[in-house]
Amino acid sequence: MRFVLVDKILELQASKHILASKQVAQNEDYFADHFPGYPVVPGVLLVEMIAQTAGKCLMAGMDKSLWPVLLQIRQANFRKTVLPGSSLLIEAFIESSTRSTATATGIIRCEDQTVTEASFLFGFIPRIFLKEGFEDEVLKDYMDSQA
Repeated sequence: MRFVLVDKILELQASKHILASKQVAQNEDYFADHFPGYPVVPGVLLVEMIAQTAGKCLMAGMDKSLWPVLLQIRQANFRKTVLPGSSLLIEAFIESSTRSTATATGIIRCEDQTVTEASFLFGFIPRIFLKEGFEDEVLKDYMDSQA
């Protein structure tokens, strides 16, 4: 299973705000076990979608020698079940950012209804810890489309 849970960036104000999308495929691996006969997107993956989206927003405006990592899920609420085939809009706001940490909040909407809300604390690691040449493909695609 790949762990890229954001399909496309729709809007981006680096280090401030981001709007992204995710189309939940009918055949996602986790549906086999969550739950047989009543497949739903696991809440932890919904939270991860928001965290990945916020991380892309941070990356777009930060020192390229650093990489954001999730340190803490401060709060998460699940309002509605997300089913296979759902089209999701993921929005995140960077509340604060320093050289060592950042805070963010975000929501996921499906058919104009809020399904998940969460807030996070991020830290940063040196990018040299990552595989050489690694790039965030979703962020790269967006930045290339804006050039």
